[in-house]
Amino acid sequence: MIATGSFLAAAVLILLFSPLMLTAGRWQVRRPRTALTLWFCAFFAGIGFAVTSAAIALLGAVGGVNPASSGEALVLTLVGWLSLGVLAAVIALVSASAEPLADSWREAVGRFAPVAVSREHSHGVTLVWFDSEEPVACAVPSGEPEIFLSTALKELLSDPQLRAVIEHERAHLRQHHGWAVRIAEINALCLPKRFPAGRALKRATLLLIELIADDAAARRAGAVHLANALATMGHNTADPGLELRADRLTLRRWKKPRSQRAAALARA
Repeated sequence: MIATGSFLAAAVLILLFSPLMLTAGRWQVRRPRTALTLWFCAFFAGIGFAVTSAAIALLGAVGGVNPASSGEALVLTLVGWLSLGVLAAVIALVSASAEPLADSWREAVGRFAPVAVSREHSHGVTLVWFDSEEPVACAVPSGEPEIFLSTALKELLSDPQLRAVIEHERAHLRQHHGWAVRIAEINALCLPKRFPAGRALKRATLLLIELIADDAAARRAGAVHLANALATMGHNTADPGLELRADRLTLRRWKKPRSQRAAALARA
């Protein structure tokens, strides 16, 4: 009984206080990968404590633990079967929500594929160019990963800037950011709306994966090219978020991109 309460209390504390701790200050913007790792460590730790609490209660309910009194036996039985019911409800919710989340990727494909004008293969990824007046880049994880790029984006950006945007989308695919978003969305669906933890994890995940992909693209294609691309797209679409991400890149010191270092070594 004490063990059940202890694990359940630990899960509740993590649920309530981890969002407050992990959103304090601005360090997440400087270290997005570390911040995202801590977010998901707290998330899975909370799940682990909650499942352990339910397992102990269920074990007591089916007779694996000898209660000290009939009252404790009744409480263990109620808590155990209630935990089993909650677990079944969560599994049903996850099963029901997984398909709509996957449908969002199919919707992107269904929206852009009919207006595709060309396709090209680049380092294990298919670049799909589609006709649009809006500058759009979208990575779609699937059996054959694709990056959808609008013709307006090609007209708006220079070749180095365009390569930086492609590297940004490639980072989303390479680092499986789609799964991080899916877990965050399922977590938000499982928690009551009165708890900010689910929404906070989802917002943090959506922001941090963009910053992580920015950093990866900056290292591969050059921070200045990505910053200029984001600033240009932000000005064109009136999206202040893109301009803020561009400013973030300019405030850091970066090594030369790998391609430039390799070229310098070849010339030497």
